Amino acid sequence: MDIQDLTTSRYGVAIAVALARSLRPPLGYRVARSLADWIASFHRSRLVRAIRLNQWVVHGKTLDSEELTGAAREVLRHAARCQYDLLRHVHDSAALLRMIRLDDEVKRLIAASQRDEAPCVVVGSHLSNFDLAIKAVGVAGVKAQILAIATPTSGYVWQNRLRSAPGVEITPISLRALATAVERLRRGGLVVTGVDRPVPGRKEHLTFFGEDAALPTGHVRIAMDAGVPVRVVSTRMEEDGVYRISVSESIPMRLSGNRKADIRENAQRVLAVVEAHIRERPLQWLMFYPVWPQLMAQVPQ
Repeated sequence: MDIQDLTTSRYGVAIAVALARSLRPPLGYRVARSLADWIASFHRSRLVRAIRLNQWVVHGKTLDSEELTGAAREVLRHAARCQYDLLRHVHDSAALLRMIRLDDEVKRLIAASQRDEAPCVVVGSHLSNFDLAIKAVGVAGVKAQILAIATPTSGYVWQNRLRSAPGVEITPISLRALATAVERLRRGGLVVTGVDRPVPGRKEHLTFFGEDAALPTGHVRIAMDAGVPVRVVSTRMEEDGVYRISVSESIPMRLSGNRKADIRENAQRVLAVVEAHIRERPLQWLMFYPVWPQLMAQVPQ
């Protein structure tokens, strides 16, 4: 079993939950950091190799082997800190709300969603504690449908249960879920999904950080079908350990009549905003799958 199989399995999540709930800070943070360093030591694992690849590209292919080793370790340390914070407080609504800082525009979007007056697709990347952000915004009262990965592992199924909150409907991506999302948007509802996880086997690629990447376009498809804009949400941990959640201005969908060209153009416009957010905190980008597998052989070893 590869280390990635363990960390995304139900058993891996169960171990993380047990540790987070039994260890109080600061001991919990120290243990999380040690576990991250242990995982980082598996240099040839799919997980570590994917992180090295992704960090190499987002840093403009400027990092050498030693710098990539350090970058992968820091990414995993941040991921461990995020998981500890989430699992430690997932059932404590007051604690969750203390751990986040909502920008004013996010607060307005949450309030509008409660009245079904927030017709937009909100997309995000795997920046910092995005899982805690989903849970906390749900606790804060957001009303939304979340489109999750279509074939989740047992660990992801468990994580989706942890993310659940009143008013938040988590639906694995399917034709039916997408149709439901379009109808929700037309009624003034809010739909949320991710945009930076690669889709294996996808033939049509987008350009991400200057390189071809097999990334999803479903978010712009449903936004175009419903006639609503896309907004990009971002989560990042500040120096004080609080997670700040912000959202971009609306990105209206451009329609020329050439659907294929419009999907690509609108998806690229959304990715440009996502790139800017990742560049601000590259070591907080917790993407553990190779976004540019065709470049793997070029990464300094």
